[in-house]
Amino acid sequence: MKKHLFAPFSKRLKVGQTIADMSLVALRKAQDAQGCFVSLQTEDQIIQRCAQVEAQIASGADLPLAGIPFCVKDNIYVKGMVTSSNCPGFGDVATYSAPAVVKAEEAGAILIGKNTMDQFATGLNGTRTPEPLCRNSIDPTMIPGGSSSGSAVAVALDICGFSLGSDTGGSGRVPAAANGIVGFKPTPGSISGRGLVYCNRSFDIIPIFAKTVEDAKAVFDVIGGADSEDPYAYLGDQVEPTNEVDKTFVIPSKLDHFGDLVAEKAHQENLAKLEKSGASFKEIDFEPFAKIGQKVFGSALVAERLVDYGNFIEGNPEKVLEPVAKAINNGRTYSARDLYETLHEIAELKIECMKQLEGTSGLILPTIPRLYKIKEMLANPMELNNVMGTYTYFANPIGFSAIAIPGIQRSDGLPSSICLAAPAGTDLKNLAIAKLIESIFIVD
Repeated sequence: MKKHLFAPFSKRLKVGQTIADMSLVALRKAQDAQGCFVSLQTEDQIIQRCAQVEAQIASGADLPLAGIPFCVKDNIYVKGMVTSSNCPGFGDVATYSAPAVVKAEEAGAILIGKNTMDQFATGLNGTRTPEPLCRNSIDPTMIPGGSSSGSAVAVALDICGFSLGSDTGGSGRVPAAANGIVGFKPTPGSISGRGLVYCNRSFDIIPIFAKTVEDAKAVFDVIGGADSEDPYAYLGDQVEPTNEVDKTFVIPSKLDHFGDLVAEKAHQENLAKLEKSGASFKEIDFEPFAKIGQKVFGSALVAERLVDYGNFIEGNPEKVLEPVAKAINNGRTYSARDLYETLHEIAELKIECMKQLEGTSGLILPTIPRLYKIKEMLANPMELNNVMGTYTYFANPIGFSAIAIPGIQRSDGLPSSICLAAPAGTDLKNLAIAKLIESIFIVD
């Protein structure tokens, strides 16, 4: 592992901490991080796992993630741990680990535990969860973002070096933006989707949360790749990055920050910094993208959510939070004809989207239009949750790759975030461009 990756963890190892020392510190922090984890490995399990990794290192094994603590969202299978999707009474002890988890562990990473989440990954705000709520790492009065709330917060608080979540409509990007870290959602199917409790299996993807773009790439290099046993694996080519980066991007001609003037100003300043560094922008009509995004929760696509947990929700309504049940049960109102009409419309809209991106390196967006206080979200959970997905919902149904990158600090102390989105197979290219963008906003 390169010494500059996964700071401060690699630095701690460099100054003499053992892998076990560092992992047990992570466990203690996880135990103290109220609302961030739903289950943890035991101290004995972690000590035993660290001993295995240290023995492999001693024998000369090449472990690119050696000793780095990580965690996973509670809808990802980990052998021997319950997969509850943060709903008490749902799920059983997993008999196998998701391939993404297996690959991370084979590379030497140390699993600390499973993170809290919006129940059944239905929500982008982080409040659709049993108490205690996971708190935003920067301002505990603000939402942490969801549904991968705990996964993002655990990285933001330096409990873990990276984490794995799930992303249907933005859950790998929104909580990253809310907590000022990187959230990389690659092309659906480019990381194995096996071992998940699915929302929309046809386009769900496991995203990576990390402090830096380079850290996220290091994880993707390990866990990425087509899985021959995943029926939704991405089998297309990956666009390799080049030394000469095309800095031409498209941006929406109109943006809505839903009344948050501070967020609006921060995004304008982010674009100005990019432009000063050599980027150029072509304005487009965002409407085709927005129409696709509206289908994720406002069409027959939601019926796919009933496959994995519809029967449980129907038989155990008292165990499911009201906004979650409302969002999922909406899927029962659609017909098969409705679904095909939706799929046809998305296919047609995708053509419009692709035309607008021709000759550019992708779409630059604010990852989230604004950030709400917890009390605001609880008072209006359906409408405000949809606001959070304004600029993220569209990506997965049309197979786009997207990465959220921290921008400037807002004048109110909250983070800003910009997102680069581009068509399927641009994961490596997007990571290279994102690293350049990240360098523009790094404060020495």
